[in-house]
Amino acid sequence: MFLALTILCPTFDTRSVKATTAIYINVDGSISPPDAPILNHDSVTYTLTANLDNSIVVQRSNIILEGANHTVLGDGTANGFSLQNVVNATVKNVRIEGCFDGIQLFNSSSNVIVGNIVIGNSYEGVGVYYSSGNTITGNRITNNQIGLAFYDSSSNSVVHNDFVNNTYQVYTESSANNWDNGYPSGGNYWSDYNGTDSLKGPDQNQPGSDGIGDTPYNVSENNQDRYPLMQNWANMAITAISSSKTAVDQGQKVNITIIVQNQGWDAETTSVTLYANTTILSSFTNIALSGRTQTTLTYTWQTASFDKAKYVINAKATTIPGETDTRDNTLVYSKTISITIVADLNGDEIVDIYDAIILAAAYSSVPTSPNWNGNADINSDNVVDIYDAIILANNYGKKI
Repeated sequence: MFLALTILCPTFDTRSVKATTAIYINVDGSISPPDAPILNHDSVTYTLTANLDNSIVVQRSNIILEGANHTVLGDGTANGFSLQNVVNATVKNVRIEGCFDGIQLFNSSSNVIVGNIVIGNSYEGVGVYYSSGNTITGNRITNNQIGLAFYDSSSNSVVHNDFVNNTYQVYTESSANNWDNGYPSGGNYWSDYNGTDSLKGPDQNQPGSDGIGDTPYNVSENNQDRYPLMQNWANMAITAISSSKTAVDQGQKVNITIIVQNQGWDAETTSVTLYANTTILSSFTNIALSGRTQTTLTYTWQTASFDKAKYVINAKATTIPGETDTRDNTLVYSKTISITIVADLNGDEIVDIYDAIILAAAYSSVPTSPNWNGNADINSDNVVDIYDAIILANNYGKKI
């Protein structure tokens, strides 16, 4: 819970805290020193390639800083990451340990702090100064002096984080922020929350538990997590579905790919069911995923026994323990798959000039080509060529 820290922990002007060996991502996108173990991808994505004992000062906006699960280890006197006067920067997938502030935002807005372990820092896990519109989500913030602090910083979003055993979970000063994502998505896990979970629903007034505390967590006078999580944030999501073809003649194969992601920190096991309309195509069972990892599932759909029609493809992952929001456990493929006649490339039930145009646009392509279109590879030999054109010509004018 929020505790008055004015006497115990007076406000620090952490702008003066800087390591003598700091690494800078400069305003122009360059890195100082240039031999720092950070890979620069076109001044947009910066990836750590090794563990560091340096501070990283970010002065460039509109970038992604990918930690790649490396560690920034401090000596308790300097910040791990400092974002200074930047917008639209993302810091993700890094362990920040033993620093002064693990991550500090100063005069920085619309940034994203996601998927980090912020642990054992001597002052603040995350300190936000004079900054608004930032999103702090999916982080494990544990065993810091102060887990998260806001100073004259409002309109920030703090959701789906684990606040565990910080001396003071949160400190706020002249700040009002959002601490949950509504119902049933929920807010954050607080290790010192002492509420119960015997009710459910948006107003927490219906019989039955839902993984969300029945009473809010009071962060401070103007800050409240309305839907505190009863255990560490857990979420299994289907994040993508794709297919090798979206129009196929009856009897051909379609390769379907599903990406399932464990977005929480703890290892989980789930199962995924793949559907064409309401018919089960395949079930993938006992999918074990470590925290913050994903896997790709593949299925080859033999279409011979299916009627000529358009099919809606969707996949559903089973709910894992502690998961409060199951809406992203199910994903509907953004395209329908048409089982149709040979050479009907656009699935409109006739082979005509529009199909010929599709084939012409993809002609001479292979799967790695920018103009590849799997529908135009009529004979499924991974190249669009004269043989596909001959098949289309021989079926020109046919319709269902």
